Amino acid sequence: MLALVYNALLTLGLALCAPWLALRLLRSDSRRVALARLGLGRRWLPAPPAPGGLWLHALSVGEVRSAVPLLRGLAARFPRRPLIFSVGTAQGLAMARQQLAGMEVTTLVRPLDAPWAVGRLLDVLRPALFCLVEGDIWPAWQWALARRGAPRLLVNGRVSPRTFKSYRRAPALARGLFAGFDRVLAQTETDRQRLAAIGVGDDRLAVGGNLKFDSAPAPLDRAAIARIAHDLGLVGRPVVVAGSTHQGEEEPCLEALAALKDQWPDLALLLAPREVRRGGAVARLAAERGFRVARVSQGRPPEGCDVVVLDVLGRLAQAYAIGRAAFVGGSLCAVGGHNLLEPAAQGVPVVFGPVVHNFLEMAQMLEDIGGGARIQSGDELLAVWRELLAEPLKAAAMGRAGREFCQAHRGAVARAVEEAASLLERAHGC
Repeated sequence: MLALVYNALLTLGLALCAPWLALRLLRSDSRRVALARLGLGRRWLPAPPAPGGLWLHALSVGEVRSAVPLLRGLAARFPRRPLIFSVGTAQGLAMARQQLAGMEVTTLVRPLDAPWAVGRLLDVLRPALFCLVEGDIWPAWQWALARRGAPRLLVNGRVSPRTFKSYRRAPALARGLFAGFDRVLAQTETDRQRLAAIGVGDDRLAVGGNLKFDSAPAPLDRAAIARIAHDLGLVGRPVVVAGSTHQGEEEPCLEALAALKDQWPDLALLLAPREVRRGGAVARLAAERGFRVARVSQGRPPEGCDVVVLDVLGRLAQAYAIGRAAFVGGSLCAVGGHNLLEPAAQGVPVVFGPVVHNFLEMAQMLEDIGGGARIQSGDELLAVWRELLAEPLKAAAMGRAGREFCQAHRGAVARAVEEAASLLERAHGC
């Protein structure tokens, strides 16, 4: 009965959203993914893999980066099982295919909980295990997987303060969302306590750590850093990096660059918007301020640019390595922050704004060990960047602390693989 009511309400909701969905379907750049998310058309179903596969789902780019090392870990532990990797966005699909090139993996866009899509896809995939990375929880998928005897594992579980308040207002709904998981691995002790408070039982709940520590790239050597600087047209230049920025965050970074050029006239800014499609708009912002600008999506930037816009997927994590200091976006606006580990893993001092509820404990720990600096405004960003450029020994010590922090907290992939193995043993005896 619950499933019938839920499916009816979901179908009604999709009908009410029909005008917005129609606009998405009219856009050529989003039509294929929009159709797949609705379970419509003829091309969204993948070719059937062999039965008994291991299925990972990661919503978008950030979750994909976290999930790829886990998929590799599962492939090493279970080399004979097919691998399935699903996403929920076009950027996530592009990132997954880029990161998984060379591996034998079925990649696809997973539909929403549409009742006409769930059974059809499961008939094709026939997985032995489903693993959800962080979010995109939909009840009908959990119910359908349970009926087919496939254990369900949630890893990198996170509950932001805002989400926790929502769960507390509707505890029955919150419990229902997580009831479909046989095992839940929270990122931190705070996340575990919040999940326990909404009714996730201790027998299904544990702290598994953050997969992002394992997905952070290893520190690059000098030759690799030199190649990146060459490819970006920034050889021999002091560089500050602003990564994963949102609208309203590029302006403070550009204003800081303008002020810093009085003291460091050769300084360049590598500016990577979170949505690469905003590359043109970000470049115009820089050009309007009189900077020489190039976009990486248009080819190798010429030497001498003040601002290089990194508007391509998959290059930011390593590109942080050329920076004297970095700012991680989503933290001066109401987004909640993005991955602080990428610059820290390269030994680059990390600066972030006050809004970091997506990485609350990580941000606090980086501050506490001297690997990160929290700012409240663009003026403070300028002050911190100025200090780090003027005091290279302090910047080096800050970067070293961040790199050691990343190395000390690895291991979430190994824990998740062990949990997956335990679930498979209990469900299938292998």
